[in-house]
Amino acid sequence: MPRQSAHWEKFVFVYILQLFSYATSNTIFVRLAAPYYVTYGSTATLHCKHNVSDDNLRRIEFMKDDKKILEYVKERKPQYLAPGVDGAKMEYFKNATTIKLKDVRFEASGLYSCQLSMMSPIYSQASETVHMRVIVPQTENPKITFKKSVYVVGEYLEANCTSSPAHPVPHLTWYINNKEVDISLVNHYPHTYHKNQLMSATAKLTIEVSALHAGENGNLEISCHSTIPDYPLFHVQYADIRKETVTVQIMPAPIADSSAPNVAHGWPLATLLCILCAMHKIIP
Repeated sequence: MPRQSAHWEKFVFVYILQLFSYATSNTIFVRLAAPYYVTYGSTATLHCKHNVSDDNLRRIEFMKDDKKILEYVKERKPQYLAPGVDGAKMEYFKNATTIKLKDVRFEASGLYSCQLSMMSPIYSQASETVHMRVIVPQTENPKITFKKSVYVVGEYLEANCTSSPAHPVPHLTWYINNKEVDISLVNHYPHTYHKNQLMSATAKLTIEVSALHAGENGNLEISCHSTIPDYPLFHVQYADIRKETVTVQIMPAPIADSSAPNVAHGWPLATLLCILCAMHKIIP
């Protein structure tokens, strides 16, 4: 009995040593190549990239939101199990490393990943997740509206920017002379809901016009950027961006007329009192 126990301990030790040796000398590479954004009704291709040979590959799984959507096992019959994805028609290929999601709808948005297992040593490795979002892009540039096109220095300029309907709702950012406006000057209104789960956004800009806004040409340039998403992360570009720019003429503030003589300017107070007393005596 002790000899049998020692045999199993040796077997486990050798296996762990083999696994450690493989993991350290042969780095497993698994990465899911998938789009971050896909347009509603189109096709998304997801590819599980890896460096394991076909002979040593035992299983490949695709996951969405921690739920299995496709599993391939080499020695099993049938080799493929495909529960599928809500919000898309799934198509897979013989090598099980690529799937296509066709006619995607909003329900297909989620966290996707893939995982593979080897024959020897028995080892599994998962990819990092990719957050894929189904969007409906904007069809038009945002609209900028304001009361007048000419303002005087010192007046308050109020302008509204409204995006076209999209999904998710676009984010609006104001710019003055190509510089982003401080958020304290912007008021974001509640979203406007449209059919087919589309939404539009409206943001109001309020600024006091100054001579610095005018520049050399006497004009102020205001721009509104409407983007999906709010801010791109991990060096990913905007999925959808629309812009609108308008020019407002700035007039200098009127200068008060100082040419009229000021009789009392510079006179001592005692002199003024004497004049008032004399006038009182002449005109009782």
